[in-house]
Amino acid sequence: MGRGHTRTVAMSRPSIARHAAAILLTLAALLTPASRVHAQKSAAGRPTRIAVFDSRTVLDSMPERRGAESEFALEQAKARTMLGAATDSLRAAVEEFAKVESQMTPRQREATTMHLRARELMVEEMVAHLEQVVMRRQAELQAPLRERILQAARTVRVREGYDLVIDLASDGSIIDADARIDLTAAIIRELRSAARK
Repeated sequence: MGRGHTRTVAMSRPSIARHAAAILLTLAALLTPASRVHAQKSAAGRPTRIAVFDSRTVLDSMPERRGAESEFALEQAKARTMLGAATDSLRAAVEEFAKVESQMTPRQREATTMHLRARELMVEEMVAHLEQVVMRRQAELQAPLRERILQAARTVRVREGYDLVIDLASDGSIIDADARIDLTAAIIRELRSAARK
């Protein structure tokens, strides 16, 4: 990569301040009052070395990801089926109510309306619950892969002599970085090498 080449990470406006603050806090933790006299010096007395990588790119490169995604897709389909059945049942009940509403007494109409509203709330709760279940399941399926990525990142960080590695896919991401400090490709190579052992 060229010496002057930089890598710009696109971010939404509301997130820029949060991410910048996260980086400043991380750097502040690294720099003790004594070491601030020598800007960005590590415990070993040398400049603190910081690198970045993108866990999304690394995750996309892992063959095991396809298996996790297939299983996740099946569970998403099950959730959609359950939700579809509940929604269809509610829609049918509303349509039936529309047909006979004019023949009901005010008390019957009010009772049926309240019952349909209760069912609507149940469907809304089901949607929220299924979203949580699906998100939790996705995290569970990706956890072993992310642990391997973390181990590979640690291995590469130590081998390459960096003090801090920041994941561009996390809340600690940065706005701009020199492409020379991007360890994404090195971490992918480490994962592939470890898989062959």
